Amino acid sequence: MIRFHAKGMALYLAATAGSLVFSSFYGGPAAFAWLYAMLLLIPLSAAYIFANFLFLRLYQEIEVHRPVRGEDHRYRVKIENAGILPVHAMGLRLWGERCILYDIEEGQTLSLGAGESRELVSGICCRYAGSYDIGIHSVSFTDPFALFTVTLPVPYTFRAVVSPPVTDLADRVLDLENRVNSSGRRSSRLLEETPGSGMRLYQRGDPMSAIHWKATARLGTPMTRLPDEMEKRTVTILMQAAYAPDREQDPAFLQKRDYFLEFAVSAVWHFAGQGIPVRLIYPAGRVTRASADSYESFMEFYGTAADGIFYYSGQDYEELLSLTRNLRSEGNEEGTWILIREDPGPGQDPVMVIE
Repeated sequence: MIRFHAKGMALYLAATAGSLVFSSFYGGPAAFAWLYAMLLLIPLSAAYIFANFLFLRLYQEIEVHRPVRGEDHRYRVKIENAGILPVHAMGLRLWGERCILYDIEEGQTLSLGAGESRELVSGICCRYAGSYDIGIHSVSFTDPFALFTVTLPVPYTFRAVVSPPVTDLADRVLDLENRVNSSGRRSSRLLEETPGSGMRLYQRGDPMSAIHWKATARLGTPMTRLPDEMEKRTVTILMQAAYAPDREQDPAFLQKRDYFLEFAVSAVWHFAGQGIPVRLIYPAGRVTRASADSYESFMEFYGTAADGIFYYSGQDYEELLSLTRNLRSEGNEEGTWILIREDPGPGQDPVMVIE
């Protein structure tokens, strides 16, 4: 992007016009040398800026691989001038709407000599969960006579994978305790309070009420009745993510993605944290099906939530939309379905419980 400075350009055009009139009336090497210098001022300045940018090296990093939204971490950027021409007053342009850099300011200028490198360190806090570029997104150069400023994207961007925090956001919405304990899939962790039909040899510490007296008399050794696995109604979470290329990830999209990821993660933990099996359907390139019923399986899903929710193509997006439409039109006989929309349409709720 090129931005011309009105005051500087007005003076330049006036000086160029005066040089043209002067050389026309008087001629001579001196007059035309000055005219040519004025005419070549902008092209030479542009070539100098292009050379500065061509030899610019910029590397960015955060101290952790996957930061969590809202947490402070250490950000480091190394800027190097690999050319033989000095860089004067280069401006730094930040992703200020995506992250907070505590010690680097928007528009901060930096000058580098030939072959010089500088390192800037700052605290950073990411505003949204998801996967997106942060830190410095472009640099600006101004010619020596302040006629114009050129802003160019940095040669190496830094893409952060920001995990959503695990909160109680879904607890207030998914109060399904009275609806998920009827029948269906059995929990692998929760057990019924009363003994069931299973048996094993008596072990020290088993309650007397759990002893199977008939089996003990028949086998001649103490036998203990085992509690059955607790029955839980099948719960399925369908994550209807929006379909948007990286170039369309504006602050409004990132804000919706942040809420979508936080709610989805909190909803999965709402059930998995209690040992209640929950089926997951979400786009991980293609429509993916998984399950979670423990801390380990939850962490497996959590590890892919920040950057693993996307579509390979519009066809995969249409497949998930078709599944959503069929679910809403035909109803459900397989337990409770929880539909989470990232970008609900007019009159639609972001979360819908279908039974």
